[in-house]
Amino acid sequence: MPQKHRLRGAAALFLSLALTLSCALAAPTIHGYQEGMAKASENGLWGFADASGRVVIPIRYQSVLDFTLGTALVRANNKMGLIRQDGLSLLQPEYDTLENLGYGLYMAQKGNQWGVVSMLAFPDEQGGTTQEFFSITYDAVRTQKVDGLDVLVLTANGIDTVVPISTLKDQMVRRQVPSAQFPLIKGRIPSFDDVSPRDWFSLWVDLAYNLSLMQGVGENRFGPDQTLTVAEALKLAAFMESQATGDTFHLQPVTGTPWYKSSVTYCEASGVINAGEFTNLERPVTRAEMAYIFSRTTLGRSIPEINSLSRVKAAVPDVRTGDYAANAIFGLYAKGILTGSDGDLTFRPNDSLTRAEAAAIVSRMARAEQRISLW
Repeated sequence: MPQKHRLRGAAALFLSLALTLSCALAAPTIHGYQEGMAKASENGLWGFADASGRVVIPIRYQSVLDFTLGTALVRANNKMGLIRQDGLSLLQPEYDTLENLGYGLYMAQKGNQWGVVSMLAFPDEQGGTTQEFFSITYDAVRTQKVDGLDVLVLTANGIDTVVPISTLKDQMVRRQVPSAQFPLIKGRIPSFDDVSPRDWFSLWVDLAYNLSLMQGVGENRFGPDQTLTVAEALKLAAFMESQATGDTFHLQPVTGTPWYKSSVTYCEASGVINAGEFTNLERPVTRAEMAYIFSRTTLGRSIPEINSLSRVKAAVPDVRTGDYAANAIFGLYAKGILTGSDGDLTFRPNDSLTRAEAAAIVSRMARAEQRISLW
């Protein structure tokens, strides 16, 4: 072959390899952040990237929506599903339509039939579990207003069944849907000046606010780096105890002097703490004290373990059996509430607790779909 032809062939080969390598190394397009996650696209498919821009949920979906309150709708193989921020499917991609109803419920379509599904499985009537809150057997499901009231309308054989949406929470409680006492309220999302959509705690602030567990500190700020006091931790525990047990303390205005007196009294009466157990209530609460307080609530005691307790005890490097609140700390790790402050599950029991950290803990306690399997 003539020299110039060989050179042309080599140049063409080099260009082809360069183009192939360029395509292989091309970074996905990042589309903006919400709750610490961004939609990422490449070659017509979609996934999600974390705050560093690293793709953490594989780019494999036909379409995705932004994460809202810790979950995102996705489409795969022309079917809709629901995932959380680690990519775990809460609702498998098997629905033709999924539309957020609120309360952790979704209007769902399969073929020509409709129903309502729950992101969390609950007991059925045969000794198993189901995610169909209203069975997918209806001809149509829709929401509308009737006499100014928001209702769910389920149609079968031309007959409408009308369900006031305000009654869904009580129905979920009766049917033992996990986290029913802490329902997600559609559209209730804060916008604090000191919380960025890329912050690791953005999700937890959204959830804690949505669940009415935490509010801002004034001037449209959440104060994520502010430390939580013992009094504030007891107020949080009192509100969680009240909501979990179904009484009305958490709905009453905070009154009295000092402002935390009623919360302390409530915690003492509920057995969350012993009378006089904490004397200086205005100092920062330690992380160990927080674990002790929250673990003694009704909710803290009732959450099932999802991680091996013996493995937790062996893995957490800075807590030992016999330490103050060790059993409470180990228990909250085993229940998927605590994850540590680094990849080694380090707890830092004597450090103070920030409001951002508190938001993460109470959100995982309240919402079962956010609890973490460590292994």
